[in-house]
Amino acid sequence: MTTAREATIAVVVIGDGRDDYLQRCVGSFTQLDGPITEKWMYDDTGDQAYRDSLGLRYPGFWHINGGPRRGCAGAFQEVWRQVRQDTAARFVLLVEQDFVFQRPIDLYSMADLLDDRPYLAEVALRRQAWNSEEVSAGGVVELHPDWYRDMRDDAGRQWLEQRAFFTTNCPLFRTTLLDVPWPDSRPGRYSEGTFHHHLMAHGTPEVPGDQVTYAYWGARTSGVWVEHIGQQRIGTGY
Repeated sequence: MTTAREATIAVVVIGDGRDDYLQRCVGSFTQLDGPITEKWMYDDTGDQAYRDSLGLRYPGFWHINGGPRRGCAGAFQEVWRQVRQDTAARFVLLVEQDFVFQRPIDLYSMADLLDDRPYLAEVALRRQAWNSEEVSAGGVVELHPDWYRDMRDDAGRQWLEQRAFFTTNCPLFRTTLLDVPWPDSRPGRYSEGTFHHHLMAHGTPEVPGDQVTYAYWGARTSGVWVEHIGQQRIGTGY
């Protein structure tokens, strides 16, 4: 069996021009402990001069940002297509530019969990409460505590499993998930939710839909791993 120490990870950052957020996001990569072999950056401003500046300021990234502004769904579609076409990594860590890693992240163990449990479509990092309902409940998990199943294995790893939603907020997933096309946004249903429903119906390359499950890394009491700093929002179509 492939172990996490043999894993390779492509970190993919999706941004839309909020430069201060991007700087804080990339600066927090010091918290990532894992086999990162590729770093990608997608910009959705449609501004070529800005994109040129990103290339100069972040030379360690593979920049995949051509064409006009596409919005959230279009940006994810382009990321899905280009990364799948050119990556050599086995896993993708997806990071929107308005998220900051708050604690050391053990990507080795997260990748190992995905290797051991093919039914998990993603292992995501929990963020802080954001909307009013989450704040009132005391957290993302606390809002719907019965959605989550507490899990622990012999290696000491802990995580929460659920089948209610797929999240683009800092998940690690197998590169094979990019074989599932990212959908368009539709009135009354955003692309993230549409992607979830597609996985529930049609499955992933590893398992059929009735087995697809998602995970939050850590125990129910472990708290948050990433901070959403995006008070200023530009993108639409989630």
